[in-house]
Amino acid sequence: MHVSTTNHVPTSPWKNSRLLYALLAHLLSSLGDWLDFIALLTLFTYIWQAEPLLISMLPVAYAFPGILLSQIAGVWVDRWQPKRVLICTDALRSSCTLLLLFVPTPYLILSVLLLRSSIGTFHLPAQQSIIRRIVSENQLLEATALVGTLSQLTKIIGPMLGAFMLTLTSSYKLCLLLTTFCLAASALLLAFLPSDISHSDESNKKRATFRMDWTEGWHTILGNRMLITCLIFSFSVTTIIQIVDIQIGVLLREIKPLQQELPGWIISAIGLGAVCSTAFFSRIKQSISYFALLCAGALLTGLAVLFLGLLNATTPLFYFLLIGMLCGAGTGLSFVGVQFSIQKETPSGAIGRVYGIYHSILNFLLIAAPLTGGWLVKKHGVDHLFLACGFFATLLGVSGFFLRKRLVATKEHLIK
Repeated sequence: MHVSTTNHVPTSPWKNSRLLYALLAHLLSSLGDWLDFIALLTLFTYIWQAEPLLISMLPVAYAFPGILLSQIAGVWVDRWQPKRVLICTDALRSSCTLLLLFVPTPYLILSVLLLRSSIGTFHLPAQQSIIRRIVSENQLLEATALVGTLSQLTKIIGPMLGAFMLTLTSSYKLCLLLTTFCLAASALLLAFLPSDISHSDESNKKRATFRMDWTEGWHTILGNRMLITCLIFSFSVTTIIQIVDIQIGVLLREIKPLQQELPGWIISAIGLGAVCSTAFFSRIKQSISYFALLCAGALLTGLAVLFLGLLNATTPLFYFLLIGMLCGAGTGLSFVGVQFSIQKETPSGAIGRVYGIYHSILNFLLIAAPLTGGWLVKKHGVDHLFLACGFFATLLGVSGFFLRKRLVATKEHLIK
C-alpha cells in the first residue's frame, strides 16, 4: 500500500508547494542541460574545429550511459529515498559541469560527460517517483502535463538563451557556469521538500536480491497489457520522430535551398506546438483515456511528417510553420500519454524500475533511430523517407483508435 504523502494535498496543483518546488527544480535542471549542450557543441565545432565523427560523439556521450545503466538506476531508486537521489545527482552533475571548464582536450571532455551522464541516469526515475508521492491521484494528469510543458519550454528557451549568451560574450564557459549554477540551485530547491516523502511499504521491505528487483520491474510491464501497449505506441512514435528529426534539414535543403533559416523556424514551431498541447492538458480535469492521447499523438505526428514529405518549392512559409506546430502537438500528446500511463499503471514501489527500463530503451532509440534514418535517406531518398514514416505513424494512430475498445476494457484505464 502506498504510504501517502498526499492526504492533505491541495485540490489545485498550483497550490501544492511540494509540486511547485519539484517543477522549478526540474525547470532549472533541464535548462542547464540545454545550455550545457549548446556550449559544448560550440566548443567542439567552432573553437576546436573537431572532425565530424568526433562531434557526433557528443550526443552519444549524453545518451549511451542511459542504455547501460538506467535499469540498474531504476532498481536502486526504488530502494532509496528519491529526494536524496535527486539532490545528490544534481549536486554531482553540477560538480562535473564545473570540471568541464578546466578540461583541455575533447576526449577528456567526453570522458567527463560519460561520467556525468551515468550519474544522471538516476535522475529521471527519482523525479517520477517524487511526482507520484507529492500529488494526489486526481492531480496526476495535470502534474504530468506540467512536467511536459516545462520540458518543451526548455527546448525552446535553453538553445535561445545559450545562443544569446554566446552572441554577447563569445564565451562557452559562461554557459557552462550557468549550467553549474542551475544544477546547484535545483539541488537546493529539492532540499526544501519535506523529509516525509517516503517509499511504499513494499519498497521498504527487505528484498532478496538485486536480480529479483530487476525482474519484478520487467514483470510489472510485461504483465500489464495496457502498459505494454502504451509503451509500444510511444516507442514507435519516438522512433519515427528520431528517424526524421535529423533529416529535416536535408529535406528543407532540397525543397528551399536558399532559405537557410527555415529549419530554425520549423523547430521553433514544433516546440511551440508541443508546449501548447501539454499546457492544454495541464488544465484538463475530466476523464480522458490516456491510450487515446497516444493514438492522437501518433496520428498528428504521422500527418505532419506525411505533409512535410509532400511540400515543394512553391509552398508558402505559413504551411511549414503550421505543419511544425501539428508535429509538436502530436509530440506533446505522446509525451503526456506515455508518462501518465506509466504513473497510473505502475505500483508506487516500482516506479523507479519501470522508468529505468523505459529510459534505457528510449536512449537506445535516440542513438539507433538517427543512424537508421541516415541509412534510409541514402538508400531511398529523403522525400520517400518522410512519406513512409508519416504513413506508418498515421496508420498506427488510426489503428489504435479502432482497437481501443479491445485494449481498454474497463474504466480503470481512464484518467480520473
